[in-house]
Amino acid sequence: MKAFLPDQTRLGQVHLRTAKLERAQKFYSEVLGLKVSRQSESSVAFSGASPGAELLVLSEDSSAPARPPRSIGLYHFALRYAARHDLAHAYQRLVEAGYPVAGASDHGVSEAIYLSDPEGNGVELYADRPRSHWHWQNGQVAMATSPLDLDNLLAAAPVQLATGDASPPDLGHIHLHVADLSATERFYSEFLGLAVTQRSYPGALFFAAGNYHHHIGVNVWAGKALPPDGSTGLVSYRLEVPVAEILYCLRNRAPLLDYETRMEAQEESNPVLQIRDPNGNWLEVQASQTVAGTSQGPRRTGFAGKVPEARREPCKTEKDQTIPC
Repeated sequence: MKAFLPDQTRLGQVHLRTAKLERAQKFYSEVLGLKVSRQSESSVAFSGASPGAELLVLSEDSSAPARPPRSIGLYHFALRYAARHDLAHAYQRLVEAGYPVAGASDHGVSEAIYLSDPEGNGVELYADRPRSHWHWQNGQVAMATSPLDLDNLLAAAPVQLATGDASPPDLGHIHLHVADLSATERFYSEFLGLAVTQRSYPGALFFAAGNYHHHIGVNVWAGKALPPDGSTGLVSYRLEVPVAEILYCLRNRAPLLDYETRMEAQEESNPVLQIRDPNGNWLEVQASQTVAGTSQGPRRTGFAGKVPEARREPCKTEKDQTIPC
């Protein structure tokens, strides 16, 4: 039976390994304007739009080899701004800093600016158009790649705000270089439970929950080469889900499909399930206090931390919501 994830599922965090933490931190804080929420000698975390949320974590390993550009791993992660004028203000920061932009596209569903951080990690800055402007047919969302008029966007930037900052972004999606589309679709769609929302781009697929255009994009454009162990770039990426039962159901199903899992020891009431995706990356799944639009925190599961016996039928939450199992 094919699984599916609840509509409230969203991308919560990206964790990158860097060889030069000070340089990376300067880029994300001074050029992009992200706020530091937590810092140690070897790591730094940046806050997002949701209170208490950490959307980006950087960990330093000065001996980490550089990830080759044409290898499996991160293509880009995307910072999503709540409104067009916030994106315009973020672009204004780039202009004032003299930081190079790699590209800018109008995707129909969104407007996006592309750049790379100092170690070559792709970063997208974007704002969605209203969902009423999106066009769907047979479960597929229409997306385009047209040039974005940056002068027109810049005209939407407000007069310099007193703080000098746009409203903080959240994480909209992540896009990965993968080795094989079929194995990747099996993982994200059949096992994890995301819908395929776009498959018309050659060599690429897009996955989402809740009729979003995409939370995860994948492509085979970089070939099949694996990066060196412990190289710079992606360490893990996290999906936040509204109910904790999902973690236990996924953990129970993973061995049936030969996916490696482990539980990360965090707060006992809010654990993180890590699942090795088919391309060697760690996907984390966590029940979030804010993903469902409530401050009540994750609901207690009926499993009391115990994984149920192997089964293929859907699980039911305490409110009778079907989730993957």
